Amino acid sequence: MTKVLIVTCGAYTNSSYGCPADWKCFLGAAEKHSPFAQYEGEVKVVGFLRCTCPGRSLISNIAVTKQKVDFDVIHLSNCMVKAVPGCKNHDMEQLPKVISEKVGVKVVLGVHDLG
Repeated sequence: MTKVLIVTCGAYTNSSYGCPADWKCFLGAAEKHSPFAQYEGEVKVVGFLRCTCPGRSLISNIAVTKQKVDFDVIHLSNCMVKAVPGCKNHDMEQLPKVISEKVGVKVVLGVHDLG
């Protein structure tokens, strides 16, 4: 079983702007929509963490979560990586690398293909 922490944009999910919040993320994992299709066996979402603007505490919040919750991989939600306009506080090309280096787990961009 692959245990996943989903990190999402708090501004998007709190306002439901372009997404009715977390149900698509959970459905994507449960039904193994791309990119969850890469995992063998069951995918279990063990945490759902919202980044809050300006995002300064995101990496430390992930690190604290890792101390408390066992997860194998982090998925950055579609509202973080595909939003238009994009996040003004994070460089989505650099953020996965920084998180992976600081926390020591793989970071994947995206959670579903549900539109």
